[in-house]
Amino acid sequence: MSPQDLRKLLIVTKEALKAAQKLREKSIEDAIALESGSSPAEKKFHPLWTSDKFEVGVGKPGKEVERKGELANTNDMWPYIKEGGSFKEESATFRSIFRELEHLVRSRRTLELLGSLFVRSAFMLDHEVKEGRITYVPPQKVLEEIRKDVLQVYGVPLEVFLQYVEAIALNEEVKYYTRGKARGKSYGPGAGRQNNLLSCAHLVAVLLGRAGLVDFAYGFAMMRGVSPISIKKAKVCFPMLGADSGSIEEGEKGSQES
Repeated sequence: MSPQDLRKLLIVTKEALKAAQKLREKSIEDAIALESGSSPAEKKFHPLWTSDKFEVGVGKPGKEVERKGELANTNDMWPYIKEGGSFKEESATFRSIFRELEHLVRSRRTLELLGSLFVRSAFMLDHEVKEGRITYVPPQKVLEEIRKDVLQVYGVPLEVFLQYVEAIALNEEVKYYTRGKARGKSYGPGAGRQNNLLSCAHLVAVLLGRAGLVDFAYGFAMMRGVSPISIKKAKVCFPMLGADSGSIEEGEKGSQES
């Protein structure tokens, strides 16, 4: 596909951002409502996405339910991948996801498309309500373009990887929502999903040479484990999202926004 055709699928507009806000609220409510087992060893498993061979979902409760005091999280979940009915043993962290992205540094087109998808997913622009629940549906034509260079990421097919990242992002939403509620605080728009997925996009921008490593690292130091790219800067670093006026160089002069 031409860059122009891809841009039509990936462009981020104010109208789309506004329309997707309610999806975020529903996704958190639906996840919290999922049935939980009596302990992490006795999880209840809930598929979120399936294919002929793979299943991606969450098990409840996750290990954070057993933490003490304010660190306990009653709604924590365990994102999982099943292949042929068996669980993939290792659970990914955002550290391992970052490593996977680093391995793709020689495939700039793939990185650019993945970075664009991360930004869109942060704001739930590729999510739909199907049979009463929120489902992540990345544009298939974009996935087809990525598959021309990369068939697998994290040892699984591309779409399985993206659905797994989605399950991790959903759990981050639930965790931060629960913690905020326990402290009597409202849930901020940047917490959870957005901070984590926009941090992934920020790393991709660094790997592409379109964002500074120092700003990326400084974000982690200031924000305790995340370094999200702003939507304004994301549109400059990933032009298929619909670049605003300005250039990459101008975007890098601005301070990082969350």
